Amino acid sequence: MIRFRSALAGAFQSYIEFRRAFGYAESTDRFLSKSFDDYLLFFGIQNAHAIDEGVVAHWVHAIPTNMNATKNSKLRFARVFLKFLVRSGLIEGNPATRIPYLRQKPHKPYIYTLREIERLLEAARANQRRTPKRLTGWTMEAMVFLIYACGLRLGEALSLKIADVDFDENTLSLWKTKFHKERIIPFSQAASEKMKTYLARRGRLRSPFFFAGPTGKYDGGTIYARFRLLLVRAGLAKSRGPGPRIHDLRHTFAVHRLYKWYQDGKDPLNKLPLLSVYMGHVNIENTQVYLTITRELLREGDRRFRNGFEAVADGALRRAAGKP
Repeated sequence: MIRFRSALAGAFQSYIEFRRAFGYAESTDRFLSKSFDDYLLFFGIQNAHAIDEGVVAHWVHAIPTNMNATKNSKLRFARVFLKFLVRSGLIEGNPATRIPYLRQKPHKPYIYTLREIERLLEAARANQRRTPKRLTGWTMEAMVFLIYACGLRLGEALSLKIADVDFDENTLSLWKTKFHKERIIPFSQAASEKMKTYLARRGRLRSPFFFAGPTGKYDGGTIYARFRLLLVRAGLAKSRGPGPRIHDLRHTFAVHRLYKWYQDGKDPLNKLPLLSVYMGHVNIENTQVYLTITRELLREGDRRFRNGFEAVADGALRRAAGKP
């Protein structure tokens, strides 16, 4: 459990509880709250009134190698947190609003081919070693497979509990998701077999969470780091610099689903409402982005994408699951 130690420790905890009540992602709030708390402690900031524009700007830009997107995330957090302090009566004005956001290129999702997903799973299987405190390879293999096969957000996968998996109906119950969009989604037989295999290997670990970490629930930072290692081992990224993300598996699920509808002669536009509900989007506009990406791939005749998809779905996924 994260412990805040600065003079504003109580304010940070109250802020997280306030945000949690409205369904915001707690992991991000905790991470940035802890970062700002550590900064205030290190520089001896004794009260909220001492947080001025210079303090916020210095924290935002404290790590020069951070990308603009990361710095903007910190600034966005500072604006919301300090707005909370204003509404709580702890300060009168919000100095973070005077700091401009940095320019950043819009992120274009990386769409994996099925072969690249297989390579990620193979990289995870190559590191399957069990110790009393971790199931590194098995956990990452099952997590990568499930996020792609079901289009999950990482937070949804990490919050998934064993009781949320219904193998009789082949459904997942997802609670406390982004924007409070609780939903029940179906999964394939290949995903069912993968999850059952993982649970058998997971064995006697005493945790209600499906992906059980050493102390219960894994945190996102740990998974990001392990996934980065998988990318390097699979030849999809270098040890440093930009590369595909684990969240791109969710994007890939959506694009592959739309592409399969194209192949089956169905109109993906008519299927968007179904896909939107399945993925837990607030509105269909969020889902339409995937339709644009799919059309771009088709229009460009992307050989990398087409060739990776011709064997499609069941056969490729069965190979990815380690089946003949």
